[in-house]
Parts: sequence; structure tokens; C-alpha cells
Amino acid sequence: MRIGLYPRIAADGIRKNGRLYMPYIFTSILMIAVFYIMHLLGFSDMLRDFRGADTARQILGFGTFIMAFFGTIFLFYTQSTLIKSRLKEFGLYSVLGMNKKNLGRVIFFETLITWAISMAGGLLAGVGLSKLAELGFAKIVQSDVNYSFFISGESLLCTFIVYSIIFFLIFLNAVRQVRFARTINLVNAEKAGEKPPKANWVLGIIGFVTLISGYVISIRIESPISALYMFFIAVILIIIGTYFVLIAGSVLLCRILQKNKKYYYKTNHFVSVSSMAFRMKRNGAGLASICILLTMILVMISSTSALYFNREETLENHYPRQLNCLVRTSGYQEENEEITAKLEEAVIAKAKEFGTEVKDSFSFTCCDIVGYYENNKLILNLDPRSMSNIDYDKVVVAYFFDLEEYNRLAGTNEVLGENEVLAGVNGKLTFGDTLNIGDETFKVAKKIDPRDTALKYGGINEPVTKLIIITADIGDTASLYNDLLDSRGEKLLTWQWRFSFDTDLDETKQIELKDAINNDITGELEPYCESRANERSDFVTTFGGLFFLGILLSIIFLLSCVLIIYYKQISEGFEDQSRFAIMQKVGMTKENIKKSINSQMLTVFIIPIVFACLHLATVLPVIHKLLLLFGHNNIPLLLLSSGICVAACAVFYAVTYKLTSNAYYKIVS
Repeated sequence: MRIGLYPRIAADGIRKNGRLYMPYIFTSILMIAVFYIMHLLGFSDMLRDFRGADTARQILGFGTFIMAFFGTIFLFYTQSTLIKSRLKEFGLYSVLGMNKKNLGRVIFFETLITWAISMAGGLLAGVGLSKLAELGFAKIVQSDVNYSFFISGESLLCTFIVYSIIFFLIFLNAVRQVRFARTINLVNAEKAGEKPPKANWVLGIIGFVTLISGYVISIRIESPISALYMFFIAVILIIIGTYFVLIAGSVLLCRILQKNKKYYYKTNHFVSVSSMAFRMKRNGAGLASICILLTMILVMISSTSALYFNREETLENHYPRQLNCLVRTSGYQEENEEITAKLEEAVIAKAKEFGTEVKDSFSFTCCDIVGYYENNKLILNLDPRSMSNIDYDKVVVAYFFDLEEYNRLAGTNEVLGENEVLAGVNGKLTFGDTLNIGDETFKVAKKIDPRDTALKYGGINEPVTKLIIITADIGDTASLYNDLLDSRGEKLLTWQWRFSFDTDLDETKQIELKDAINNDITGELEPYCESRANERSDFVTTFGGLFFLGILLSIIFLLSCVLIIYYKQISEGFEDQSRFAIMQKVGMTKENIKKSINSQMLTVFIIPIVFACLHLATVLPVIHKLLLLFGHNNIPLLLLSSGICVAACAVFYAVTYKLTSNAYYKIVS
């Protein structure tokens, strides 16, 4: 055969199967464009003038790896669906004299044509939309942007190489599918039915157990650090469980519907249920894929939008006042109290130099020690080298405050007897009438809520349980633990002084005052001062970058979900075409066909979105714990953003299914 014949056959095959290839090429173009934009923003110098540029570039750089990974998986999935739809055509080519090598050449040129169109369109779209993406990102992170147009040769080259490799791997996979299929099987591929999965009850039970295990892990996680480690395990179990349950569940659902004579033997239901039973295994896998994509979209947008729109409150949780000064030392020394009193005077004097008074201030000193709470005792001899193997839900930081300081901050007049303490918990720990901390036992005279006073800022946004203990004399209590050392020979007990205050200065002057305190106030103990105004840009850029990444990835996942639903409807339409043709010959009207299609839609439509909502509801506690690592503790906002995302996703999903069902109807009718 002449070499020029293969490109013509390939181009003709793409043209004749445009209904299948156009969505695939469009999705490839979009993925290439988004990859280029992410790489441009993440690795080029485009963001060099943005506030918090380093953080934003790290986030978007991470997004490029996600896009490459997801693009590979999804394009493999889509190409496999395309090849399966073309197997009968390739079988006819074989009957007409083409061998597997010739078919491989046809597939090569088809892949080459789709690669060329996708690459050219994707790079052009990426370059064309890059400025719009930059402006959108700048709007989200509240940063200024210049209006010069920038094209990155490095991003173009990287995008070209990555997606060229992906298309080459897709070509090899397509050749494998055709090469190992017999000619007779290729010709009859369209007629080859799906057999029910063997041992479906076993598969269903395994899936149910796996799914419940993922749910239990999600619900039982207490510590944000544990959530960081266990979240991915729970996600993997939920994904595996979803596939197994829906594959086996679709089998069970079809059998139940077929046994229900009142339901099954009706014009609206007979054909639809029979069609689902014919391809029940693949139907379950497709529904599971749609469900997982919907869940990923809901989780990403819910969490990143909650973070972004709560950024100011999160910032204030980290930095309770405009200026926040801190001193930390290893171990407790009595003279530190006198030194910090002078430091506070020096900070107030420095503020006066800037023409402002210290307002709404609070200050305190305290000691803290980290332990492992087990069997009603805080064990203090933790080995830092074994920290990766412990249960972080049981890690507790104990803060010791002086009674006089507590009465001053809380406006109370509490009195303590010998060995008595006031105690409160910010976390899940419970205790009785005594507290065992190391080798010492304290009587709990009264339980307090540490969140009612400035004591809650003793360990701002620490991702572990905090135990607040008020003692009659902090010096006496500190002496009990001052000599304890860890395995590295460092003191377990640390001492800190905090002084936070507001001023009448604008944000620029606040930052200047912060720098002056850090540079000018020196001595035996030097305060480290942080300004809320100085950190705001980093917070906005970090959370805005995550939100921007979530939006881009959600767009890709949504379109991927649409493509899966579309191919599902198209492939099932071609499979059901002959069945509906037979039914029309024996009296089935087009109105009956529409009712049957609606019956099938209503049977399977609700499953993915219901499971996705169930998954979201189950992992929301874990998401909340993970957001605590960022300082986000606004549960109502998280629930509100989740509800809005669910509603929007459900509407989009319903519209998508309605539109794709029209394509199905046109094929079968």
C-alpha cells in the first residue's frame, strides 16, 4: 500500500466519527491550554511582581503536576473508549486485506492528526487566554498587574514535550488494543455483550466494607495532623469502595428491578432495564467514575472557597492584634519576668516614637511542655525521632499560667489551695478531678474555658490539643519540669512572653513599626514582632492561589465528567439502536422511546450525585481538620460553601444529562 493512503484513511475515519472525536479533541485542547497557563504562572517570571509570588508559584507549580497526571489518565480512558467504538471498523479493514501492521499505521496517523490539532489549538488557546488567567489570578489575590503580554518559551516547550509523550503513550495503548484482538472479534465487537461480574456478592461485600472503612477513618480523625496523614488513606478506600459497590450494586439493582414484575413488564421500563442489565458491569464503572469526579469537584471548591472567603478571619486568628511580639526561650528563669516587663515598656515607647498609643493590648507569660496523653496521664518522655509513628490525636501541649496573670486577663478573683489548679482544654481531651502530668499530680479545683480569655493565644492555631493549667505560682510549677531533657539533650519545658496591641497607624506605618521593634530593641531577650498588615498579602496569595487552582482543576474535572457522560450515552445509544429498531417494528412509538429513555435516566441519574454528596458529607470533618492547619475554624462557612457547591453541581449535572440524553435519543430513534 502506498504510504499516502494511511493519512487519508485516518483523516476520513476522524471525519466520519466526528461525533466521537470532536469532544475528545476539544478536551485535549483545553487540557493543553490549562497546563500551559499553570506552567506559565507557576514557573515563569510572570508573577515576579506579585505580592507573595513565591507561595503562588509553588501552588500553581504543583497544579501543573496534577494536570499532567490527570491528563494522562483521562486521555488514556477517553482514547480507549474511542478505540472500542472503532473496533468493528478496524475489523472490516482486516477483512479487506489490512494486517495488524497496516492498522497500526492508520492508528498512528489518526493519533498524529489529533495530536497536531490538539497541540496547535491548545498552545494557541493557552497563549491567548494566559493574560486573562493572569488578570483573574491578580483579581483573586488582590494584586496589581501590568498589561504587557508575555509568552514563555520554556512553558511552550514543556507543554509540547509533556503532551507529546502522553499522545505517544496513547498511541501505543491503542495499537495494543487492536494488535491483540482477533479479526472475528473486531468485526463482532459491537455485538459482544458484557457478562455480569463473577462473585458479585463478594465484590459488593468487599466494596461495602472498604467504603465503610474509609468513612470510619474520616469520621474518627480528631487531630489535624492525623487528618494530614490519614486523609489520603481514607480517600483511596472510598474510591475503591465506590467502584466495587457501584459495579456490584448495578448488578443487584438490575436483578431486583427484573424480579419486580409490576415494574419490569412495562413499556417504559422493560427496554431500559434490559439494556442496563446487558452492560451492567461497565455501567457501574462509568457511574463510579462520574461519582469520583463529582466528589473531587465538591471537595476542592468547598474547601478552597471556604479558605479564600474566610481569609481575613483566619488572618486575625493567627495575628489577634495589628502588632504581635513574641519571645521564646528554652527552660524557665525567674529573671525573664523582669526582662519582659522592660521589653513591654520598650515596645510602648517605640510606638510613641511613631506618634501612636498602644490600644486594646494583652500580654502574658507562660510555660509549655509537650506530651502524649494516655491512660489519664500526660507522658513527657516523647522521643522526637519516633514522632512519625505516634497517634497525633493523643499529642497534647500543656500550658502553665500564673494565677495572678489569669485573674488579670479574665477579670476574676480565683484562689487556689496547695497543689490545686484551674484547668481547661481546647480540644478533645477529657480529665477528672486530678491531672497527672509527668510524675506530678494536680487537684483540679475548677474547670475553665480557656477560649474566653487571651489565654487561647498561648499556642495560636497549634494543630494539637491544648491543655491550659492555672497554678498558684508558675515559678514553683516550672521548677518541677525545668530539668527534664529530651533524647537530644534539649529542655522539654519552654517559656514564652506575648504582647499584642493595636495602634492608630495605617498599614504602611504598622509594618515600619514592626521593623523598628525587631531592629532597635535588643538585649538579653530580643522580641520577634509580626505585623498583621505585613502578613495579609501572603494569606491572600496563598488562599487565592489555592482557590484559583481549585477553579481551574474543577473546570477540567467538570468537562471530563461531561465527556464521560457523553461517551456513555453515545456508546449505549449505538448498542441499543438495534434493540429499539426491533421494538419499533413490533409497535413501540417514539413517545414510548422517550419514556423509556427517561426511565433509564431516572434509574441511574441520581446514583452518582447521591454518592458524591454522601462522600462529601463524610469527609467534611476531615476537611475541617485540614483547614485548621491553615487557621480556618469557620464551620458554618464551610457548610455554606459545600451546600452552594452541591446545588450548583447538581444543576450542572442535570443539564448535562438532559443534553446528552438527547444525543442518545437521536441515535436510537
